[in-house]
Amino acid sequence: MRGPHDSRTIRAMYIDLASTEHSWRAMHRLYLSFIQPRPIAFASTISADGLPNLAPFSFYNMMSANPPVVVFCPAINRHGNKKDTLANIEATGEFVIATVTEPIAERMNVCSTEFPHGVSEFERSGLTPAPATKVRAMLVKESPVNIECRLRQVVALGDGPGGGQAVFGDIVAVHVDDAVIAADDMVCNADKLRAVGRMGAHLYARSTDHFGLESIRDPDELQQRGPAAIEE
Repeated sequence: MRGPHDSRTIRAMYIDLASTEHSWRAMHRLYLSFIQPRPIAFASTISADGLPNLAPFSFYNMMSANPPVVVFCPAINRHGNKKDTLANIEATGEFVIATVTEPIAERMNVCSTEFPHGVSEFERSGLTPAPATKVRAMLVKESPVNIECRLRQVVALGDGPGGGQAVFGDIVAVHVDDAVIAADDMVCNADKLRAVGRMGAHLYARSTDHFGLESIRDPDELQQRGPAAIEE
């Protein structure tokens, strides 16, 4: 019997992770090319001795609304060491997440550089630190959205190079620039916010190219609408 990955029945790359000869880094590049677009978080932290750090992460999302919890995932680096972001959060229990937008995308890229410990990404990128209200980590002044967080939990998914460390944070304060708020609702206007998403390789996506779909809550309404369309 032909299996679901049989090349005679479907044209598809098939990789059995239990037997593949591909490295984890090669597989990582593949994952990033199809798990997209990914929202990008600036994670602002401060070390136990007061040194600021700012780094972007595209393994990031909101996991709960009540209680409000965000998660991002700094991986163990290729040398087998924890990133400053993770070390700082473990030491202080606090951090700030800021939204990366198109006007500051190039400065975000600067912050992804592997600077030596103690170098301020704020200074190197030209971004401006601003005081938070409930945590010691700094806000990113140029970002229209900053959320202050306290550490809830770190879940280690691996202890070697590439091993993700999922950082869960309880949101304790939210800062949103009035300029990006929709005129008729307490939500951000996507065209004003101009958030960017990470794709594969060196590519990024603009969130201003979008379309709308109304959520369907009622099964009877779904029945009335008929079958959903699929573009060939």
